[in-house]
Amino acid sequence: MLAIQPPFHVMRSVCSFGLILTSLLTAVVQSSARATSDPLNQEQVVFVAPQPPLDQGAPSGRRQGGASRGPCRNYETLTALTPVTSDGKVWGLTTLDRPTFWFHIPNTLTDDVPVEFVLQDSEDNYVYRTRASALETQSGIISVSLDASERTLEVGKTYHWTFSIYCDAAHPSASVFVRGSVQRIAPSSELEQQLSTATPLQQASVYAANGIWYEALTLLATLKQHNPGDSRTSTAWTELLEQADLGAIAPAPIVSCCTFDQIPSSN
Repeated sequence: MLAIQPPFHVMRSVCSFGLILTSLLTAVVQSSARATSDPLNQEQVVFVAPQPPLDQGAPSGRRQGGASRGPCRNYETLTALTPVTSDGKVWGLTTLDRPTFWFHIPNTLTDDVPVEFVLQDSEDNYVYRTRASALETQSGIISVSLDASERTLEVGKTYHWTFSIYCDAAHPSASVFVRGSVQRIAPSSELEQQLSTATPLQQASVYAANGIWYEALTLLATLKQHNPGDSRTSTAWTELLEQADLGAIAPAPIVSCCTFDQIPSSN
């Protein structure tokens, strides 16, 4: 029995349709891949850790307070909301001359429990030094912003910060502290272009995708404060903290803290 072959023009049409279908599927896959990698096309915040600093002599820092005695035991889980690099450094990037720093306070602060924030350059000169006594600040996440009258961070330089809680009135020098570094970089023209057309939530995603921790965190914290019921912001906030192994802190409220007073320095 002879097999009946379809006419040549039918076979050519089938082949053409197959090529068109393959091209369409390829275009869809490529478009989907671009959308996944482009922070402007997604609400998910993906933090891409930047290359750690090359200076091997830079201090490693301390992200959590650590074991303490006496009244300071109530604050030993004091935590800085900062990522830790692959080689163990508490370090993050900013593009701002006056970034905001964030900390989790595990217990109530009172007038008897002053806190101090210090920012120093690579030669240990004070850039900013401030102390505050809180009338009463509930446990939660607080922020520390640099005063507008102070020196600004310079592009390309790394600064070291320390946040301390003086938690034992009987021993004024006793404290629980966290310590780390921040490096200021200049934003690229591509980054500036992405930010110029992005919503605040998208901006946080853009910063995270470029490894710029401080702006990503501060944007999400600000959005949470202004619209605490927004599920997209809450999800993005949790995702960002989880990627820095800070997920346990994500449910903590953002609370108002203290009025900081500058401490005059001699250098």
